[in-house]
Amino acid sequence: MDAVVALYSAGQNELTEAIIESLSSAVFKVEQGRAAGLARRLMARASYLLLKCTTSRRPAHDQEDGAHTYHSPILKRSGHPYADSLLGSSSKSLEALVEGGDPMNGPYMMLVPEIRQASTVWDRLFFNSVQSSDVQLRFVWETQATYEAAIHHLEKTGAVRMKALAAGTGLSMILVYDRLMREGHDPKKITVIITDRDQSNTEKTTRLLSKLSTTRDRVMGAENPCGISARTEDIFAGETAAGTSGSQKYDVVTAVGILEYLQGFTCDTTEQRHKLHEPDEEATAHHLVERFDEMTTNDSTLIINTYRPHSSTRILELFGKKFDYRHIEDLAALLATVNFRVARLVGSGNIYDVKVYEKNTSSGTRATV
Repeated sequence: MDAVVALYSAGQNELTEAIIESLSSAVFKVEQGRAAGLARRLMARASYLLLKCTTSRRPAHDQEDGAHTYHSPILKRSGHPYADSLLGSSSKSLEALVEGGDPMNGPYMMLVPEIRQASTVWDRLFFNSVQSSDVQLRFVWETQATYEAAIHHLEKTGAVRMKALAAGTGLSMILVYDRLMREGHDPKKITVIITDRDQSNTEKTTRLLSKLSTTRDRVMGAENPCGISARTEDIFAGETAAGTSGSQKYDVVTAVGILEYLQGFTCDTTEQRHKLHEPDEEATAHHLVERFDEMTTNDSTLIINTYRPHSSTRILELFGKKFDYRHIEDLAALLATVNFRVARLVGSGNIYDVKVYEKNTSSGTRATV
């Protein structure tokens, strides 16, 4: 977690550059490992049973909106930042989510050999778990697929516009842009927007962009219509924090880690599994893919993931997290409603599949639900 702090805090530019360089090398040049095997899956089941017996839910007295915190003597003893993120909830509205930012970037750091070697026992327990191993693979697959899509559009049309949705701190898209710049591609032909509804996440992204040699002088602004920037945006409202219309069209859109919190076209949900009340939500998976349709060009590329039922996710459910699970068939049916067709399966782990979809508007009238 110290590496995550170094990336997104002010200063330490040389260390930040070194982390990004090593992480990029691990993602693009080194063959990645496999998803967690039988031994770690069995350990996850044992951990779930142990935590189930020792974890309790308590009202968060320092919150006025009815949020809860969780008490686990095992996790509390670790003193690890990821454990703190599980035990506490920042607000009632976010209690059921695995919040982005620092906790979700922790597993990515374990891809860097130097950081993995210097990691603590608790780092390894948290970030080599079944779930975290799949998160690492998902990150690698997302980054590689985004880079390949960017190259495809650059070769086809000479320019590319890319957007990352709900990107936490946008690290995957930053790695892609960094590599494109190091390869000598014309920055005037590449536009990258990283969005998140959490302003603190976009502030961290902006801080990171200001520290890297490939991005600090290419941040978008009034005098620079191309380049890379981070914006706070509610994807369903289609408006940025500054009130700028979200009507621009993009050639490549990444939407990883979003659908698992939206209803519709699912094979299972946390509420169904635990026989909990599942209230209707205003924003659904179908509303999200409608936005995909609105923001993309006719020959666009969409990189997206499934989130499949697995015993290791029960650990997160112990801490109030709620998920909407999908198999590949559920995702394909959902995206078919807005004329996206499967291009290829990038990778498949225990929990996540990452897939590339292409927009196909020549197939006729769009399906409705």
